[in-house]
Parts: sequence; structure tokens; C-alpha cells
Amino acid sequence: SIELIKPWLRGRDIKKWRTDWAGLYVIFTRRGTDINAYPAIKKYLLQFKEDLEPKKSEKDTRGRKPGSYKWFEIQDNIAYYEEFNQPKIIYPNITKTNLFAYDASGIYTNQKCFIIPTNDLYLLALLNSKLTTKWFFSTLPLLRGGFFEPSSIFMEKFPIFLAKEKQKVPIINLVERILSAKKADPKADTSALEAEIDKLIYQL
Repeated sequence: SIELIKPWLRGRDIKKWRTDWAGLYVIFTRRGTDINAYPAIKKYLLQFKEDLEPKKSEKDTRGRKPGSYKWFEIQDNIAYYEEFNQPKIIYPNITKTNLFAYDASGIYTNQKCFIIPTNDLYLLALLNSKLTTKWFFSTLPLLRGGFFEPSSIFMEKFPIFLAKEKQKVPIINLVERILSAKKADPKADTSALEAEIDKLIYQL
């Protein structure tokens, strides 16, 4: 069953540099799953079958949206699902400031998160820098309650300085120290290391 049971992350679980996993899981039965190969999961899902069946029409009071998927399958195609298994940067779709976390554990997320499939720690540093905080406030529309929505139409235009490898090395070293500190203690104070990163990014 473990092949189909994935750790699950919500938008609220994204912190700066790290994730704060709440111990949640999702049963990821993508299209094409042979449910009979997973009897324990099938038995569990059967109790919800009436609500999991695709509706025949919108008039039906129970069931999920109409479609060609089977009752135990995720209703959408999610062809990109393998990206979740790769190292990635995760950020919330609604946030008050720039919060970008790094994950290499293969955790899955809901629709309240965006992912960038990459292990580029230089990019992570840039996204978490005070320069990006300024970019958020000067570029993204401010929503009610003081929130931003860093959707792809904005993030695809995010300016990235194409640093040379020798320029990236000291920044990446600092990020690795931050990630290590946060792994040992999620509440670790890494402000001094972050200030060093900001200074190097300002210089670039």
C-alpha cells in the first residue's frame, strides 16, 4: 500500500526554507491504478464508493464531477505527478510575503501550493531574499487582508540574475547551513545567515 500512500502538504504548512508537515497523507490512486493489487486500500475506499463515483449528470446529489475516471481513481489526469518525487521548491498560492521551502523527500501537495521541480539552491536563496520581498510588494497585486497570490503569470516573469558558478558557491553554502539548521531545529534562528545571503545577492 505504501506505493499509493503519499505524505501530504497544505499551503499553511509552507514556511520559509522548510515545510512543517502535519502528519497528513493522501491516497494517490492515479488513473490506471490496479486497485485489486492493493486490497487494504480498496477495502478502505469502498466505504466511500457512493461519494467517489463520478456523477452521471450535475443533477446527481452524490458523487464527484462527471468524467471517465473510475470510482477509486483521482478524477484529474495529473500527468506531472512524477515531479513531486523530485527535489523541488514549494511555495503557497496565497501568502503575505515570500515563503519558499525546499523539499527532497517526495512529499505531495494540494492545490494551495505551487512547485518548481529543481534542486537549485541558488534559486531558493534568491526567492527567499529581501530583494524578492521587495519584488512581491512592487509587482504582485495586493489582495484583501494583505495577501499576495504569486501565480505563474507573475512568477514566470521573476527576474533571475544568471550568476556564474563561483558567484553561486558562497550563497549555496549559506543555504545548506540554513537547511541543516532548520532540519535539526525548525525554530532555529538563521537570520544572520540570511543577512549574509541578502548582502551577496545585493552585490550581484
